[in-house]
Amino acid sequence: MDASTVMIVAIMAAVIGRWSHNQPTASVKTVVEAVFAVLVVALLDHGPVEPIAKGFAWLFLAAVLLSNNSPLTGIAKVINQKG
Repeated sequence: MDASTVMIVAIMAAVIGRWSHNQPTASVKTVVEAVFAVLVVALLDHGPVEPIAKGFAWLFLAAVLLSNNSPLTGIAKVINQKG
């Protein structure tokens, strides 16, 4: 999987996570940061630095999924409210 694809998945997960926690999903600042991150990784996703771009993208995805605003904690929050 390309690093830019992993970054796009991570950004979508971040948006879903913020939405599931009833937080604002998009502002000008977050859109600019997301576009910049995807562009940097997409530029590095070719040639000898491709493994670095892939590692960075997978670390970004892991950070999003393990953060307080991740979709996983949103699911856990719903499960805990029902139980």
